[in-house]
This record gives sequence, structure tokens and C-alpha cells, in this order.
Amino acid sequence: MRKFFGNIVEWVAATLLVALAVVVFLQVFNRFVLKTPLAWSEELAMLLFQWVSFLGAAIGVKQMRHFGIELLVKKMSEKVRHKIELFIPFFMGMVAFIMITEGLKLIHFNRYRFYSTMNLSYVWPYLAIPVSGCLMIFYLVWHEVRRWTEKREGRANP
Repeated sequence: MRKFFGNIVEWVAATLLVALAVVVFLQVFNRFVLKTPLAWSEELAMLLFQWVSFLGAAIGVKQMRHFGIELLVKKMSEKVRHKIELFIPFFMGMVAFIMITEGLKLIHFNRYRFYSTMNLSYVWPYLAIPVSGCLMIFYLVWHEVRRWTEKREGRANP
């Protein structure tokens, strides 16, 4: 049960990715084979893509697998790497905080806009930004608590 809830964000992202693939397939099939494009499919595909992208960023923080950071840090000496790795969570937290605050502004600004083909509010795509930011902060705090706990108990960092 703990493993399921621990991976719920991954399951949601995977489900949305499958839904995105199905929607794009249906759009291509209907447009080029049946010659009757689906009016709503492009907008739904963009919405799903936004959610998959932002949830993927949060999953990257959970797994501490950000390409640019990892690429640069691995090339440095152990002493410099250790110092930089102490500051990375702070900077990532700042980005996540900006995502939350600016995402909420976007939601507020677009709350009365609707997709023309789906009768769905623009709140839904913009909601992915602060949700992802909150997940990032949660994962960063979780990693730091784990790191400090392991350090206190004398265990090595993962």
C-alpha cells in the first residue's frame, strides 16, 4: 500500500501519457483515414501534454534526475560537488515556489476563459504548474529530511 501511494504521481503521469497517445492516434486516424477530424482532440492533447510535462518535472525532482544538474556536478571534484549539492535543493525550491505563485496568477487570470471545443476552463492546464511546484517542494523536503535522518543515524547518503 505504501509503495502504491508513493508512486501515485507516476501512475497519474503514465495514465495521462497513455491518454495523450490515444487522443493523438485518434486525431491522426480520423483526419487522414476517415477525413473527419475531431475538433476537440488538439486542445485535449495540448492539455494532457502540459500535465504530463509538469508532472514529469516533479517526478524528476523526486528521483533527483535532472540532466543539467547531474551533468555538471559529476564533472567536479568531490569537495566542490558536495558543496554544490547542498545548494541545489534551495535553487530547485526557489523555482518550485515561483511555479506556485506564478501558476496561481495564471489560474486567476484565465479562470473565465474556456476551450472553444470542449467547454472546459483554462484553469485545468494552468493548474498543472502550481501542482507540480507543490509536488517539487514536497519531494525536496522529503529528500532533505531523509538526508538529515541518515546523516544523524550515521548511514551513507543514497
